[in-house]
Amino acid sequence: MTSIRFILALVPALLSGENVEFQASRVNFIMDKGMVAEIAFLRGSLESVEAGKPVTFDDPKSFQVRVSFATIGMTTQTLAALMNRYAFAYEGAPLKDIHIECRGQLLRIKGTMHKGVDVPFSLEGRPQPDGHGGIRLHADKASAAHVPMKGLLHLFGEDLAKLVNTNEAHGVRMEGDDIILIPSHLTPPPHILGSVTRVEINGDRIIETFGAKGSERMLVPHRKVRNYLYHRGGVLRFGKLTMTDADLEIIDMNQKDPFEFFLGDYNRQLVAGYSKNTPRHGLLVYMPDYGKVRGVN
Repeated sequence: MTSIRFILALVPALLSGENVEFQASRVNFIMDKGMVAEIAFLRGSLESVEAGKPVTFDDPKSFQVRVSFATIGMTTQTLAALMNRYAFAYEGAPLKDIHIECRGQLLRIKGTMHKGVDVPFSLEGRPQPDGHGGIRLHADKASAAHVPMKGLLHLFGEDLAKLVNTNEAHGVRMEGDDIILIPSHLTPPPHILGSVTRVEINGDRIIETFGAKGSERMLVPHRKVRNYLYHRGGVLRFGKLTMTDADLEIIDMNQKDPFEFFLGDYNRQLVAGYSKNTPRHGLLVYMPDYGKVRGVN
C-alpha cells in the first residue's frame, strides 16, 4: 500500500508540465491553411500553459513556444491571412479584406475600414522593432477613399483606434500614427513568446529576428541533419505516448528543401513515416512533408 501511495504521489510530479527544451531548423511550420511560419532556426522551449499538465501535441492550446533566439519569415500573404482570419476575425472588427505587399523595405497595407459605411484605406510604412518585443509600423503615408490623410488617427478616427486597442489580445494595437503587431497574440496557438530585435524585408517576405544568437546553448540532436525539430527534457505527450525526460527528434525525410510540418494534422505525417529508438532511449521520427500526405487517409 505504501509503494502504491508513493507512485500515485509521483505521477503529478512526472506530469508537472516541466518545460521541454526545443530547437528547430529549416521548418515551414503550418499554423493553419494559408498561414506558414518559415523557421530558419529557433532555439527555445515549449511551456505548458496549465500547471500540472504536460505539453501535448494534440492540444496546441496546452503550450506556448518561448523563444530565446530565432529567425522566422513569413510572406505578405501569410501576414494578411493572419490579420483577416485571426486579428480582425471578431464581430464588429473595424478592418477587413486586408491585402499586404512589399515595396522595397516598406509595407503597404490596403483594406476596408468600417466607419458607419465601408471605406477603402491604404497605409505605408517601414516595420521595425518597437523595443518592447513587438513590431512597429509607422504610417509614413495614409489615405482613405484615395484621399491623403495626415495620420492614422485622422484616418481611423479616435473611436476606431480605441476599438482596435480594446482587442489587442488578437495581436494588433495602435499608438498614435503607429500600428503595433504583437507576435505573441497574432498567431493561432501555440503562441510564440519572444522579443523581436530585428525586422527586414526580403522580396515578399518579412524576416523577424527574435532575441540574440548565443543567448542560450544549442542542443545537439541525435542526427546531424538540416531539417528537424528536436525536443529534450520535460514531459511531452503525443497521441497515446507520454515521454518523461523527453528525447524526441522529428526529421524531414527529404532534406533538399525545408520541412513542411503541420502540428494540427501531425498524425498523418507520423503514420506516413517511420521511427527508430536510440541507444539513449530517445526516439527518432522520420516524416514526409505535409504536402505529400495531405488528403491521404
